[in-house]
Amino acid sequence: MNTYSISQMAKLFDLEPHTLRFYEKEGILSPRRAENGTRRYSDEDVAQMEMMLCLKSTGMSLKDIREYFSLVAQGDQTLSQRLEIFTRHRRHVLEEIDELQRHLQQLDRKIALTREALEKAGK
Repeated sequence: MNTYSISQMAKLFDLEPHTLRFYEKEGILSPRRAENGTRRYSDEDVAQMEMMLCLKSTGMSLKDIREYFSLVAQGDQTLSQRLEIFTRHRRHVLEEIDELQRHLQQLDRKIALTREALEKAGK
C-alpha cells in the first residue's frame, strides 16, 4: 500500500495543502498520522479524494459529501441512505442539465440570428 505526504497528495490533485487540511477539518478526509504527527494519505484516501472531487464537480454540497462519507464509514447497513443521497443528487444534476440545455438553445438562436445579420450586411 502506498502512502503520500500532504504535499504529494496536493500535487496529485493539483490542489494546495491547505485545501486538503480544509477537507480534513470538514470531516471528508481522515488521513492517518505518522509517529511524528505528519499526515500520511493512503491509496484509499486517494480514491476517496477522487470521488469527493467528482461529487463536488457535479455540484453536490459539502454537507451531502460529508454525509455520504460518514455513511460509507458506517458500513453496508447505510447502503439505502447512500442510494437516497445519490438519487436526490441525480435529480438535481438532471435539472441543471435541462436548464443548461435551455440556455444552449438560446445561444444557438442568437448565433443563427447574428450569422444571418452578418450575411445580410454582406460580411
